[in-house]
Amino acid sequence: MIRNRPWSLAPWLLCMVASGRELSVQGSCQQLLDPNETTVHATPHITNLIRNGTPSLPSDIIPRLPELGLGITGERVIAFRPTDLDRTLETENFLIHYTSDQSDHDAVSPDDYDGNTVPDYVDRMATEFEIVWDFFLDSLGFDPPPDDGTQGGSGKYDIYLENLPSQYFAITYTSSAQTGSSSSCASYIKMRNNYDASGFQGHTELENIQVTAVHEFFHSIQFAYNCYERFWTMEAAAVWSEDELYDDINDLYRYMPSWFEYPNRPIDTETTHMYGSFILYQYIDEHLGGPDMVRAIWEGSRSMASPVHNISFRSMDSALVSVGSSFRDALNRMRIANRVLSSHPNAEPYTYAEAEHYPVSAPPVRDILFFERGQPLDKVERTLVLYASHYYTIDTSDPVRVSILDQDGPQTDLFMAAVFKHSGSTDWTIRTGHEINLDPDFGWDWLSLVISAQDDSGTDWDYELRLIDGESDDLIVGDLFPNPVTTDDPVQVRIFVVAPQTVYARIYNVLGQRVWSWEHEVSEPDDLTLYWYGRNSQRKAVSSGTYLMEIYGENRRFSRRLTLLKPSD
Repeated sequence: MIRNRPWSLAPWLLCMVASGRELSVQGSCQQLLDPNETTVHATPHITNLIRNGTPSLPSDIIPRLPELGLGITGERVIAFRPTDLDRTLETENFLIHYTSDQSDHDAVSPDDYDGNTVPDYVDRMATEFEIVWDFFLDSLGFDPPPDDGTQGGSGKYDIYLENLPSQYFAITYTSSAQTGSSSSCASYIKMRNNYDASGFQGHTELENIQVTAVHEFFHSIQFAYNCYERFWTMEAAAVWSEDELYDDINDLYRYMPSWFEYPNRPIDTETTHMYGSFILYQYIDEHLGGPDMVRAIWEGSRSMASPVHNISFRSMDSALVSVGSSFRDALNRMRIANRVLSSHPNAEPYTYAEAEHYPVSAPPVRDILFFERGQPLDKVERTLVLYASHYYTIDTSDPVRVSILDQDGPQTDLFMAAVFKHSGSTDWTIRTGHEINLDPDFGWDWLSLVISAQDDSGTDWDYELRLIDGESDDLIVGDLFPNPVTTDDPVQVRIFVVAPQTVYARIYNVLGQRVWSWEHEVSEPDDLTLYWYGRNSQRKAVSSGTYLMEIYGENRRFSRRLTLLKPSD
């Protein structure tokens, strides 16, 4: 993996890859061997060649495979370990291979200030990898990489320190070692023999070692779960892992500007876009189960592993169901959070803890939609690709009703949300549905529409947005948070009231029995937060299950479904 400089994809490669979303062998060869390429994320490209073998390789590429640490056995592309590193350092879990012979271009710095006969650079590398091992395996509970027998000289995980090409930060290779599982691969890592900060801008040498060790070792963990997994989710999760251990380095920020610039690209596009897709894992981490959920996703990937089927979305879906969510739910929430882009508690559950530090603003809008009362039906027709999104701004001084129509199928293939930030406040309102009424009398600093293609049974969706006269809104109810409820924390919901009225809330169980009631008289415009602590009107705790919350005023009624999964049950 390479991180030293931002890079732009060659136009021909961009067109070739984006059309099918999946990484091509020809594209990998281009990235790995073209001397004009300045930065290359090498691990997915190397793995791509190993997965596909010689039948898919251009004939002029085969003689150059040794440059990449690869060779051929029959029709298979095989990784070959370095054999010319004359020294090793054995730690509890690793075997570090290196040379300090300064006549060798692979030599590490001979500095040995602690006088233990091991170069300080090697000691530092060993220490950092042990920290990474302890974090992922002991703290987060991930499975270790499979034992590769004695291919590297012992059964411990092998790290090779080499003078890699200047555009490579590190490479994780899948090994030919037998693991006893058809979907699990042993692996080893090549790290650079020098991460001098002068050569890798933005961070110290230690920081470069740290973030690279995390990223590459997480690849080795991924290979332990599923050697066939799609590259987009492998890289997205590996980038996420960097920030999980080393929160202050923030090397991953550099992937965000280009990713946010193109919300219309599918999240699984296997260009550099896939590195910015870490934001999906970040959202899941912060709102849908934490690192345990990420581990569950990879456990699901292992159980569904297939060399011919794309299961990257299914494994997420199967894991997220445990918290009452799904892949499409997580994806759509993330799209909203990307527009809100705040860490303020009032924006929950559409926050990122570091949002104020992200080097991005909101995703660019597809169009600005202008509306005036009484104008003829206004229609906007657009095409959206799978798991991509469009953002719109609405400019109106009159109530407007926005609806979305899928011209090729059911409306449920598409998701629509209206997001607005209240004027002069830290309050946001999110309204979802295929028809949404919007009243500017509520007052907003900005209003955005978020459209997302959420079905997986096609590739392109032609949709139509319609804008017609709306109604004056005297009441707006936000989403329930958290939902589902997996702790003893209360459920909360924001209620915005414009006109004087009495606001009511009722909660019903699956039998239609009322279990809790609330009412509040409002004499002037107000912003309310309603809390429910999972108790009935007699203040006794209710059991886990599904409940319906109804909130209504003089003219409007809202229903919200709630899943209660209390730990006490």
